[in-house]
Amino acid sequence: MRVKVNRLLSAGKYHVNFEVGDFTPEELAKMSSFGVPMIGLRWASQAGSSAGSIALNQISKAYDAIFVSEQEAKKYEEGVLAQIRVTMERLRTSKDEFSSSQEVEL
Repeated sequence: MRVKVNRLLSAGKYHVNFEVGDFTPEELAKMSSFGVPMIGLRWASQAGSSAGSIALNQISKAYDAIFVSEQEAKKYEEGVLAQIRVTMERLRTSKDEFSSSQEVEL
């Protein structure tokens, strides 16, 4: 998988958003079995600032978080990347030992 971090300083505000994609066939298969990991994000909306869990494969530039300081923006970026690393490592090491077919004599 690939994660692109986009940073922009505009009108004195620090914008951070992410683009996630290029999942491997194995990662897609595991997401199909175990579910798509959810990542906690913040973003600006017309109603103000919002936060919530977003499916990893749905993360895009649309979830643009805005901060008043560079330190806050970098802390947020590091936190999101850490979440992605942990959830992807957990997903990659997961093994489906449940799915199977079995004929049973009755």
